[in-house]
Amino acid sequence: MQKFNMGHVPPVAFGNGRMSNVPEIAARLGQGPVLVIADAVLADLGVTDQLAQVLGSKGKSFEVAATVSGEPKEALVNDLCEQARALDAAVIVGMGGGAAMDAAKLTAAIARSGQRAETFALAAQPLPGNAIPSIAIPTTAGTGSEVTRTSVISRADGSKIWFWGEELMFSQAVLDPQLTLSLPPHITAWTGIDAVAHALEGATSRTTSPAGQLYGLEALRILTDDLPKVVDDGSNLEARGRVLWASLVAGLALHNCNTHIGHNISHALGSIVRIHHGLATGLALEASLPWLTARPEGASNYAMASRAMAGEETADALPGRMSALMRACGIAPELPAECAGVSKTELAVEMKNDANIGMAQNSACPMTHEDIDELAGLMMQKGVAAAA
Repeated sequence: MQKFNMGHVPPVAFGNGRMSNVPEIAARLGQGPVLVIADAVLADLGVTDQLAQVLGSKGKSFEVAATVSGEPKEALVNDLCEQARALDAAVIVGMGGGAAMDAAKLTAAIARSGQRAETFALAAQPLPGNAIPSIAIPTTAGTGSEVTRTSVISRADGSKIWFWGEELMFSQAVLDPQLTLSLPPHITAWTGIDAVAHALEGATSRTTSPAGQLYGLEALRILTDDLPKVVDDGSNLEARGRVLWASLVAGLALHNCNTHIGHNISHALGSIVRIHHGLATGLALEASLPWLTARPEGASNYAMASRAMAGEETADALPGRMSALMRACGIAPELPAECAGVSKTELAVEMKNDANIGMAQNSACPMTHEDIDELAGLMMQKGVAAAA
């Protein structure tokens, strides 16, 4: 009988209008000011103003730092930690996509220690045990960061580094489907495919478990059905809600069993060029799944994932199901123009570095350096779109 662990799940408030509950939740978590860390675009869209009005109406003291744009850098997290200490923040709110939530959870975990973010990169030092309570408010449906114990930050040179530990878990998640209505179709598709990858990889990884499959396969069923609907009609609030829920459930598959080669490739590529993480991960899975499913290891799990996506009963049907979902979401089978200068050798080097190699090794089959070279070549064989 397999031995496995299940990580804890923070309390979740789900439903339209649930953002209005944030002041009450914050008051339960801590008496004092609230620091809201958000994506910069949410300030442009007026979404952070909505949260500010909710907090202000309940008499909560707060500051808004809508300063996250793209992958958060170490320097930004260090600045946010200084802001949290200056404010004497009692609660931190992370609002936005995965980047904002990753920055917020790391800030909450380390701000009171007075130490810099790079001190804790790649678990070089255990995270401190005096985290600021935190609330996640995802405004995209893809990362599942609201329920995971990891945070991904970039160094100044663009390379990605990881932080992990139970100290990174949010104290509460608030899922309000209305906050996802402003997502344009391509961002809806890219973030949703990231959730698909979390679900699929969590359910088929070397370390998968009944917990990973419970969450991962259920998320695949929902996303296969509903993600194309919200890409086609972003005003479909019922489907938006199901996709937002599935993103959280997929995050729990990731939380319990981790990712594998799709994320290895996408994180490596994202360290070389600026590319949306969800788009890169979807393309990486599309490139690698035929290779993975041709091997005997993990075949029964790949078959279960294929069945969850469309009722197919064999592992070799899974690559076709993934490609069909990508096309249904309007994602072309080619890399964006920004990848034009990337070589398979350069990509393979990044796939093998200390920050990424563990994901490759979590694949169901053994993964040699020669295998990684081959998979890097398969990714770059997808071709690159012409510059706009």
